[in-house]
Amino acid sequence: MSALLRIIGICSCLVGSWFVSAAQADKVPFMNQSKIRVVVSPGERSFGEITLDNPTAESKKMRLYLEDWYYLPGGSGAKEFLPPNSTPTSACPWITFSPADVTVPAFGKQQINYAINVPPGATGARFATLFFETLFSKGTFLDSGRSAGLDVNIRVATLFYVEVKGTIERTAKINNLKITPAKEEKESLDIVLDFENTGNTDITTAGSFSLMNNEGLVSARGAFNSVYAFPGGKGTLLGTWKGKIPSGDYNLVITVDLGKALTDAGIGRGPLVTKEATVTIGENNQIVQIGQLQ
Repeated sequence: MSALLRIIGICSCLVGSWFVSAAQADKVPFMNQSKIRVVVSPGERSFGEITLDNPTAESKKMRLYLEDWYYLPGGSGAKEFLPPNSTPTSACPWITFSPADVTVPAFGKQQINYAINVPPGATGARFATLFFETLFSKGTFLDSGRSAGLDVNIRVATLFYVEVKGTIERTAKINNLKITPAKEEKESLDIVLDFENTGNTDITTAGSFSLMNNEGLVSARGAFNSVYAFPGGKGTLLGTWKGKIPSGDYNLVITVDLGKALTDAGIGRGPLVTKEATVTIGENNQIVQIGQLQ
C-alpha cells in the first residue's frame, strides 16, 4: 500500500485543506498497520503495537491522539472523523497508548504500544482511529511581517475495530431487486439490490450473482460491488452482466458474504446470505418478469 493511501486526514491548518501528491506522500511517515481488528471478551484486555516508519532524511516529531470515525451514508466506504466519544460506537474510552508524542529518527522507526480494555457487560462493536500528526511544511513570512504561506500538518491513521466476543450479530436485509438495461453498456444488464446492516457491528460485503437456465446451466455470472456499513447503515449492491442473454426463464441466485472484513483480517469467515428469484428475459435482454425475491 502506498503512503498516499495511508493518508486519511490531510492538512489540519489555520484555514482550508490541501491534498498531497503521490510524490510528496513518500516524504511522510507511515505505520505498518492501517487497520486493527480484534475480538475481545467482556472484562478482558488486548495488547499490541504499531510501528511508525520514517522514510525521510529528517527526524519527524509526531503527536498521537484518538478520534471517532464512521462510514458515511451510501456504503462506498467513505469515512467521517469526529472528536473522541462523539458517537455511541466510540472505542476511544477503551483504548490507551504510549507514547503520546514521539520523534521518529531519519530513516528510522518508532514503536507505539496500545491496550484495549473491554468493560464487563459490554456488547457489540466499537470503533476508533489513532491519528499520527506531523508538520509537513512550515509557512514563511515576508519582511513586512505578513504571512506568505500556512503551516501544513499531515495526519496518518490506524483504524480500530473492536468486537466484543460472544455478542456479535452480523446480519443484513437485502431486498428490492431490480434488473434493468445498463445505462452505459449495450446488451448489458444491471442487477441492483438495497442493502441494510441490521446487526451490531460493521459489515463489508463481497457478493456475486448467477443466472441459471431451466437445465441448471449458468448463462451469466458476475460480482457485486462491496458495501461498507456500520450498524443501521445502508447501501446499494450493483452487479452488471455485459453480454446478450438468450430469451427464456431463469433462476437468479444471489450470494452475499457479510464477513469479508473478517476474512481480510484473517480472524473468521461469513456469514453468507443467499437470495433467489425467477426472471423471464425476452429478446434483446428485455426483462419480461421478475419473481419475488426469496
